Amino acid sequence: MRVKGIIILLITTLLMMGCEVNNKDELDIYTGTIEADTINVSLETSGSIKNISVNEGESIKVGKTLATIDTTNLEIQLKKAKAGLQQAKAKFEEIIKGARDEELRKAKAKVAQLKALKNGAKKTYDYRLKQLEDVKSLYNNESVSEKKVNDSKALVDNALAKLNSVKKQYEGAKAELDLIIKGATDEKVKITKADIDKAKAQIELLEYQISKGTIKAPMNGVIEVINYNVGEFVTMGRPIISMINPENLWVKVYIPEKKLHKIKLNEKVKLSSDALDKKIEGKVVYIATEAEFTPKNVESKESKEEMVFEVKIKLIDSKDLKPGMLLDVDLEGEL
Repeated sequence: MRVKGIIILLITTLLMMGCEVNNKDELDIYTGTIEADTINVSLETSGSIKNISVNEGESIKVGKTLATIDTTNLEIQLKKAKAGLQQAKAKFEEIIKGARDEELRKAKAKVAQLKALKNGAKKTYDYRLKQLEDVKSLYNNESVSEKKVNDSKALVDNALAKLNSVKKQYEGAKAELDLIIKGATDEKVKITKADIDKAKAQIELLEYQISKGTIKAPMNGVIEVINYNVGEFVTMGRPIISMINPENLWVKVYIPEKKLHKIKLNEKVKLSSDALDKKIEGKVVYIATEAEFTPKNVESKESKEEMVFEVKIKLIDSKDLKPGMLLDVDLEGEL
């Protein structure tokens, strides 16, 4: 009798457990892992890492220096390029000195003077033109007389005539200067000018590359992974550091086709975590348009062969939540 009683007790226990499992299976609860946006911070120039200013897991602000690249070689090249520019300029001056120094000085002074007059005349013309537009606006509102408009037009015409006159004088003075400079052959001048332009372009490129030797944070976030160590050589385009945005966390879950009607885009849902004793709120931001088999890496009580739809839920309050944590999404839960 005693053995029979034990057997009955075991059968009863198993039946109760089965009922509990069946009840859990009926619950609309789906598990997903918290994910976050990942930003790879890459190099825009190649070089050896000179310094890394952050640690993995550290929270940083946008603009903070993350790392620096050794730019010694680039700085040496920059010095050479600047010296080359000075040499090219000196050669150019030497070539054009075929002209008489005093004549050249006067011609340059005349061009500079007329250029200043031209700029002044242009400013006056622009001012008179703006003044005319203001007067016309007042005239349309019957705030000034037609005579005022005509007077303003006359001032514009006078300013334009003066501007055209000074422009003509300026172009003439430039032509005279060009004739004086042509004491040197045109071909030599062109070659030397090309050398100057080439040196300037090289300087700009090197200065740009040196400026990119300091890597700064593109956003507020947390350092997730540092991919290289100090002293290692990194080529341009390689991600040196990966960051995540802890303010934009989400969970992906996979809802069976038969339960998809219980969730809608932009609606709020309840989430929970075994690690946190708090209510977590989320918003449905994406529902897949095509079904798929349940991914193998997904925590699910459903059959892996069942057709499911991917659903992405943005976490409204991300405080205390970290990427990698498991959350349960309760489709029946009350917010």
